[in-house]
Amino acid sequence: MEPTIYDEHHMILQNLNAKLKTFYRISLAEVIFISSFLLNFFISRLIHFGSPIEEIYNYYNQKGNFINQFFVKKGWGWTTLIIILFYTFVIIPKSNNKPKTLALGVIKYLVVTFWWILFTQWCFGLPIMDKIFVYTGGVCQLDTSVNQPHTFIQDLETLVWKSSSVSSYHCRKLKGNWSGGHDPSGHVFLMIHSSIYLYLEIENYITWNYLVHELKLLKNKQLKNPLDIVQLVIEISTIGLIGLWWFMLLMTNVYFHSILEKLVGLGFGYFGVALVYILPRWFNFSI
Repeated sequence: MEPTIYDEHHMILQNLNAKLKTFYRISLAEVIFISSFLLNFFISRLIHFGSPIEEIYNYYNQKGNFINQFFVKKGWGWTTLIIILFYTFVIIPKSNNKPKTLALGVIKYLVVTFWWILFTQWCFGLPIMDKIFVYTGGVCQLDTSVNQPHTFIQDLETLVWKSSSVSSYHCRKLKGNWSGGHDPSGHVFLMIHSSIYLYLEIENYITWNYLVHELKLLKNKQLKNPLDIVQLVIEISTIGLIGLWWFMLLMTNVYFHSILEKLVGLGFGYFGVALVYILPRWFNFSI
């Protein structure tokens, strides 16, 4: 039986995947997933420039919308919760060396969490994203001196109180505004950092064929083991969370920050997980 056009295309993809793994230590699926964030950025530009005003300025560009407040602002917490559940009910039960698997999982989580902290929370003072903002001329502005820290100095020309030593978080708490400077998108960083981290953790445990098979068993009431059902729910929830992060990244790309600020957030989002998962492969070592 002669190979069909589909067989030929499948062989081409297999060869491409093998070459990528050999020469660049990365799989075709990983390239596609990581590249999807660049596609996200491109789609957001089409939406922004091609949609009428009523489409651009709607529910999702309001920072107080439910998804932003309940999920995005607590993004690393949700990522942490889902990876704990995934390790507890999927990875550990399927591991042949549970102590080692758990130890490596904890190490990877601590490293990527530390990178999240450095970029968004604290880096020997202001976090990296705020250091970039301040070093490029940015300040936190307040219209009043009431309840403001001593680090604020009043501009005698505008009578506005300014400080370059408070974080973006505390600036918001003081009901101030970032002004001037380059403000790397923390939302873009978080969505990409979380998504790639989750994907690289689960890629060896979930395939499309596996999910379809499990869902068919569930539909036919053949999936009766409670652990199997819990595993399936967690697997779908993990994929769902990655999908939510991708969607909210699109909303951020459409509505907020300049193009360069979003690209910087994207670069930092790539850097941390690449350092943990991709770079060690070049030394025949992975954690």
